[in-house]
Parts: sequence; structure tokens; C-alpha cells
Amino acid sequence: MNAAILAGWSLAALLFAAALLAPLGGGLRRGAHLAGAAMMVAGAVTLYSHDVMALPQICAALIAGSAIGLALGRGMPRSALPSLMSGLIGQAGLAAVFIGGAALRDPHAFGLLDDATDRLRIEGAAAIGAAVACGAMACAGGAAVLWRGAAGRWHPLAAAAMLPATGGLVAAFIATPDLGRLLACVGAAWLAGWTVVKWALSWGTGPALALVGGFAGWSLAASAFLMENMPMAVAGGLAGAAGSLFGARLCGGAGRKGLADAGRRP
Repeated sequence: MNAAILAGWSLAALLFAAALLAPLGGGLRRGAHLAGAAMMVAGAVTLYSHDVMALPQICAALIAGSAIGLALGRGMPRSALPSLMSGLIGQAGLAAVFIGGAALRDPHAFGLLDDATDRLRIEGAAAIGAAVACGAMACAGGAAVLWRGAAGRWHPLAAAAMLPATGGLVAAFIATPDLGRLLACVGAAWLAGWTVVKWALSWGTGPALALVGGFAGWSLAASAFLMENMPMAVAGGLAGAAGSLFGARLCGGAGRKGLADAGRRP
């Protein structure tokens, strides 16, 4: 690792830490700006540290996506922002699904093959399974928020069934990686994400968005291991842990202790 890459990763980590501390003083907008700057630095270091074949196309996509996101964010009414956020977060989960599929299709390009046996390493299969499962859950959760409706009584039961099923299918994929089992993981994870977020919507949009963000964060962290990008893994892990815990606490209502306690500052 050369000095420029180390300095860039260190700067991104400091900006992420500052973004986490900014809301404690009431600076929510400042924290959002710091987090955005941290992601920009991490993205720039990633492009600099990898041998990228399609750099002009990637830069063009980044500029176009940023412009569209800025236009949507400024033009949307405040009441529609939760739906916009859910759609954008869901797209991040969908991207993780595609990254996992690309890693399974060409594991050599991702450095996931065992040198002795020329087979997919178990940690590589675990990262692919986690990225695809969490990404599909984030995508389905974002869709559930967009097409919100009354949560049925069967949603908690279906979530309780599909979450273990998703974990079992991911374990089966890790044991024997193949495309069929990966697609089964995607299907089970989609149903799990849809039912969990539908159930969370009965408590409000905030808990549902927090869970969707948590799913997307975990998928980002797993994708980072596939691409050997540690700042991305740190950012994804922070988002995954914060979103999952925050959503779980909020689903208990304001009368419970912890983050959802209305009598204390979170």
C-alpha cells in the first residue's frame, strides 16, 4: 500500500467518524455532508487503487447518477422523501446482487479461487451469499416501502419462516456454490425482506427505512470483501449495524427503552 492510498483511506475514515459525531451536537445537515464527502473520498481512492479498465464510463455514470440524485432530492416534496430514499437504497441492494453474481461467474477476476484446488474458497462463497441475500432483502424492502399498504397478519409469520430459510439456503450455497442455489437465495431473501419491512411498516415509515438501510449496509460490507475495499467494508458495517439496531428498537414503539424512548435523547 502506497502513501497516497493510505492517506485517502485514513481521510475517509476520519470523515465517517466526524459524520457520526456531528448529530450529537445537532448538526444533522453537517453530518450528512461529511458522510457524503467520506463516500466521495472512498470512491476516488478505490478507483485510484485498482486497475480499472472502463474508467471513463464509470466516471460518466458517477456524474450522471449524482446529477439525477441531486435533482430528485431538490425537486421532491418533503413528504415524498422517504419513498425516494427507499428507492435509492433498494437500488444499492440490487447492485450488491449483481456484484455477487459477477463474482460467482468470474471468481478468478475477484481473486476468490484456491491456488491449490482452483475452486471457490469458502470465505469467498460466504461473501457472495451474504452480499446477494442482504442485497435482495434491501431491494425487496425498498419496494415494500414504495408500494406500501396495510400489513397483514401473515407478514410476521412469513418473516419468521423466510429469515431462517434464507440463512439455510445461504449455508447450502456456501457448501456447494452453484447458480441454482444462488438464485434460490435471491428468491428466499426477497420474500424475507418484503415480509420483514411490511411488518415494520405497521410501526411507521421510520423503522421500515432503518431496516432497509441496515440490509443495504450489510450487503455493501459483504461486497467490499469481494472487492478488497476496507473503507467500503467499514462504511457498510456501520450502516448495517446502525440501521438494523435502530429499526429493531423503533419497532417496539416509543414506550420501550433505548433508541425509541421518547423521554430521552437517542
